[in-house]
Amino acid sequence: MNPVSTTLNGFDLEAIENTVTALKSNPKIAEFQFKAINKWESGPRNTSQIQGFYGACQNDTTRATPFKCETDMPTVLNGTDRAPSPPEFLLHTLASCITTSMMLLASANGIQVDDVLVSVDGDLNLNGFLGLDSCILKEYEKIKVSIDIKGDLTMEERKTLLNLAKKSPIYNTILNPIPVKIGLS
Repeated sequence: MNPVSTTLNGFDLEAIENTVTALKSNPKIAEFQFKAINKWESGPRNTSQIQGFYGACQNDTTRATPFKCETDMPTVLNGTDRAPSPPEFLLHTLASCITTSMMLLASANGIQVDDVLVSVDGDLNLNGFLGLDSCILKEYEKIKVSIDIKGDLTMEERKTLLNLAKKSPIYNTILNPIPVKIGLS
């Protein structure tokens, strides 16, 4: 008799099922608010701290120490190249959210995957940001995502995985921008 696997693609299938069951019984559990605090250091260098968040109807206090994410700029852009730039972090965030979303949903749907590599390229023209050309966008002009999936998968499963990747919250935030309010405290 073969034991039934309780994990798939590194995800605990019972935990996924328990989460879905809990969300169905109380949709308020699904409402999350994530937070980051950023402090400028010098020049283009700054550090964000990420620690607490609100989710599952409560403030989370399980993280004893905050995660730290440093940013800088390449030397050609007046930085010291000690950390990725904010535009690079956006690409990282997009790639990691697409990967995580796709693999969690693949696991929930019983699709075994051996390996995933997500490559993201973004085209950004600084003439827009610097106000040197009003016809050029201040934001990325385009972003290209390429997903390489390894495993014994049918073409239908590959298409399903691509559709699951498109459920990524970060992908959808970029695709369908939401209001961002900036103000002084």
